[in-house]
Amino acid sequence: MKGYEILYNSLKDAKINFISGNPGTTEIPMLRSVDNYYLSLHDSIALGMADGYSLYNSGASMVNLHTMPGLGNSMAFLFTAKMNRSPVIVTAGQQDTRHLVYDPLLSGDTMSMVSDFVKYKYEIKNPEDIPVALKRAREIALTPQMGPVFLSFPMDIMDYNGEYYKQQYQDPNYNISDEEAIKEICDKINRAKNPAIVFGYEIDLYNAFKEAGEFAKKLGVKVYSEPLASRSTYNTEQDNYAGDLLPASTLMNLNFIENDLIVFIGGDIIFYPYLPSKPFAGKDVIFVGTDLSRKTGESYFMNPKLFLEKAKSLVNKKGNYHKSRDLTFPNKIARERLTMGVNYVLYMARKIFKDYTVVDESISATENVRSIFGYGSKKYFTAKTGQLGWALPASTGISVNNRKTLVIIGDGSFMYTVQSLWTMKKYNLPVKILVLNNGGYNILKSFADSYYPEMQNRDYLTLNLNIESISKGFNIDTMVASNDLGELEWLREGDGPKVLVVNTDKNIEKMFL
Repeated sequence: MKGYEILYNSLKDAKINFISGNPGTTEIPMLRSVDNYYLSLHDSIALGMADGYSLYNSGASMVNLHTMPGLGNSMAFLFTAKMNRSPVIVTAGQQDTRHLVYDPLLSGDTMSMVSDFVKYKYEIKNPEDIPVALKRAREIALTPQMGPVFLSFPMDIMDYNGEYYKQQYQDPNYNISDEEAIKEICDKINRAKNPAIVFGYEIDLYNAFKEAGEFAKKLGVKVYSEPLASRSTYNTEQDNYAGDLLPASTLMNLNFIENDLIVFIGGDIIFYPYLPSKPFAGKDVIFVGTDLSRKTGESYFMNPKLFLEKAKSLVNKKGNYHKSRDLTFPNKIARERLTMGVNYVLYMARKIFKDYTVVDESISATENVRSIFGYGSKKYFTAKTGQLGWALPASTGISVNNRKTLVIIGDGSFMYTVQSLWTMKKYNLPVKILVLNNGGYNILKSFADSYYPEMQNRDYLTLNLNIESISKGFNIDTMVASNDLGELEWLREGDGPKVLVVNTDKNIEKMFL
């Protein structure tokens, strides 16, 4: 059996049903029997698509990149897949091994290039490597903490003959818990005077929303979301939800000024920008989950869903916290209607798209998006790295299995990977795109206003983009919204991709200290 035939059979055995890519000459030999292939017009978009597909389906996907140049094009997306904990099998062609000694065009040390970003890497040496390497790659990618892996396929290996040895595939065991550790953690919670709970992305990964709600209700204390969560962390409609933590140590410490114990479940801490305060000074901190950074406090490795399921009967009521209703919000919405403020726009969008999955790259409005749309099972995704250009490819991958996908994106971010529109149109993927057009990089203007005021009015922070014309150039149905936002109903209609541009308030909000 030829190498490319062994690859085909191996992919079938591994149940890899999604492959995205942008092939070149070095990839043609390996793709001869491959199907379910989604073409993108740039390598990076293909990797973003695979990332989104894996996140939504909590399973392995595959992306096919064009050897050194294609891999180089995709490094930011590979970094994001690592930080998003996405089990993506990254593949690339390699030049014919028979003349690698001459450093031929397109060749290079792909293994070294990916070293910092993948959990496993291997370059195929003979056709019989393929089933074993793919099995290892898939199972390592899916093992917590999940993440991308890499396989390199030299051109000539695909035409060599070899025996096909069928592999037995197995998903890793996620049912990890520790009875003694659970009792120990619950004892610490019960001894604490005023504990607080922080839920993270693993609540969505392991579908632990029910357990998280029951555990939090039993305790009766404030519940927060980890800072800059890449996906939903808690059902934010619960009345004990106290909001998202901001990624600054001083602000985070202010949230916990009255607490003596902070318990992170399925999440972690992240900081930006730098502030001199040390996090959680004088506090006891516990982390429970399968993605532990061990930056501070005590860490317990276990499935957060199983922990919550067992811990809810062992903890005592510690408070009676209920969030107060924001009575000023309706007035804020009414005032912003006159200026097309983002709160008004998002409030109106939620009325129409409340049952959709949101892929967020609004950047300067992301706090508003999180607050207004809220969290729920597979309801919110964003790039953990803060990378621009991720949302359009990721939503393309998500929409393969989710016909209700809404992208909320800024005008600057929209331009990073605008070629994604071509792939959406080609495969008739019903991604609905809401562009918040504020005419510039407002988050940078806000940052400059707080720390470097002389930079705020630099001309390269202001954009004048004709988003409507650009989108129509890809044959995407596109409209510019009027002040009453009636076009939101139009945006939802139909089974194909659409773009709605909303010219929002250009005033710079205070987003930094």
